This record gives sequence, C-alpha cells and structure tokens, in this order.
Amino acid sequence: MPTSPSPLRHFLLAIVCGLLLASGATWTVSGQTLPLDGKASSLAFVGDAFLHSFHGEARNFTGSATLESGANPPVQKATLHFKTAALTTFNNDRDKKMWEWLKIEAHPEATFTLESVKLIEGDAQKADAAHPARFQVAGTLTLNGVKQSIVGTAQGWREKDRLIVSGNTVIDTLKYGLPQIRQAFLTVGTNVKTSYRFTFILPAEAAVK
Repeated sequence: MPTSPSPLRHFLLAIVCGLLLASGATWTVSGQTLPLDGKASSLAFVGDAFLHSFHGEARNFTGSATLESGANPPVQKATLHFKTAALTTFNNDRDKKMWEWLKIEAHPEATFTLESVKLIEGDAQKADAAHPARFQVAGTLTLNGVKQSIVGTAQGWREKDRLIVSGNTVIDTLKYGLPQIRQAFLTVGTNVKTSYRFTFILPAEAAVK
C-alpha cells in the first residue's frame, strides 16, 4: 500500500549531479551519451505507516546524459526513466495495492528531465569517494501524469571509468496527485524517504587513470 516512485525524483536529480564531475575532462564528441550502469546502481525507499514502517526498492530504471563539448559544464541535458510496476516493498499484497495506487497501467513510467546543475562544494575535477563534490540540481519530475519542478542536492565522484552519485531525499507524494492511503487502522504517510547510489559509464577519455 505504500510508496511510490517518488523516490525516483531525487535519484534522478542526483544522477545528473554526478555527471558534472566529468567537467574536468576533455570531451571530444558532442552528443555523446553516458549510459547508466544498472548493475552497479541502487534506489531504496522507506515509507512511514501507523505502528510500523516499510522498505522497498526500484528494480528497473534506465537513463543517460548527453555531452555538449562546447558547454560548461559539458553535461547540460539528461533524462531518466523509472518503471512504476518494478517498484517493490517485498510483500505481494502490499505491492499490488501500491501499483493500483500508482495507476501503473495509465502511468507505467516516472520521468525526470535535467534542467540545471550547480557546484555547491568541493572540487568536481578531483572528487573521490573520500572527498565527494556536492551539487544542486534542478529539473522536472513527471509522476502519476503530474509534472513538478524539483531542486535537490547530491554528492558525486569518479572511480576509474565510472561516475558515481549518491544521496538521500524526501518527497511529498500529495504533490503528484497521489492520495494518502487510509485503511481501517492503517494510515500511510505521504512523505517517502529515499536513498540512492547511481553509477554512469564514462567514455575512455574521461576515465581516471
């Protein structure tokens, strides 16, 4: 009965934040894409309900960013897709109610479109796992057929030929037209807490040696 891909929102935001870390490299191919490494990525969420909380995760998400060699930073655009039917709370009955709540047949995906990224703290060119850079990212999340502008922060760094972003965020599902779940003695909170770690594949020339 719980949660939604809302978590996706920040995971989407965060993903692109990290992409900026590659801004210190020399890009030679405009229009080149950075695909998501799904096996090295994760998105988990926690929903609060009366007397207990439930945990879940996303099991099907894809995405990519576009490099623009003449831009600063070189990553100005990105789009991420999240399959709502692939959300799970590890309980079949609860998942069925969640999918019904999300109207997965009418809205099989949640989508995030990057619009701007700004460095807040750290060195984007030298950031590593021990010293990640922090970014502010703004974009538009479409969930349940509703578009909302969102702004958030994330941290990112490079590891060899991978660009990694991670963080936590909370979103209010009411803003996306999703009603609060109330059943008998059970009331599910509208805020969904999420944590994410996304890994993107960098082109050879941008890899850290």
